[in-house]
Amino acid sequence: MARAGLRSMLEAVEGADVRVSGDSGAPAGSLPGTPLAAAEVVLLADEELLDETALALAEDGAQGLVLLSEDERAAARLRALPLRGWGILPPDAPPEELGAAVAAAAHGLVVMPKAAAEQALGEVTVVEELSEPPTAREGEVLNLLARGLSNKMIARELRISEHTVKFHISSLYAKLAVSNRAEAVSQGARHGLISL
Repeated sequence: MARAGLRSMLEAVEGADVRVSGDSGAPAGSLPGTPLAAAEVVLLADEELLDETALALAEDGAQGLVLLSEDERAAARLRALPLRGWGILPPDAPPEELGAAVAAAAHGLVVMPKAAAEQALGEVTVVEELSEPPTAREGEVLNLLARGLSNKMIARELRISEHTVKFHISSLYAKLAVSNRAEAVSQGARHGLISL
């Protein structure tokens, strides 16, 4: 991506301090003498400059780096660097994703596309389908459980008896293959039945 295109994309990110490598005429390898040396996070659009830029940034390990690249193998190179945080995004990432990645790297987090994360972690989380989905009423009970309501409060909220609430909770436990409220809420979230 050209420097002008990168600059216009960053200007669309609200509150971004736009600093593009080479603005002062210095190459990325001379970062300590450029405005980038003071940046919390460096956004790198040219993967060929990764090694040179990373060496300059890694001297104190206080900065983050976000790389725009299609190469998922670049994540392994970034993992090995002593940076505060880092990220890898496709070159056509929208400004919202770019801004979120820069903010995350500034706070010491790692950002990468889901497919790259699964490859890097060597695992894919598979959630088995429920043999029998909860009824609409059981879904309401599950949502109220997630809010931390007691059986009495759930009964009052839904205008049903406490006995009926206990029946719905027992049925939920069986359908979700759990034995307590915390597990029911956790499994409900994993299956997309509730949002926390």
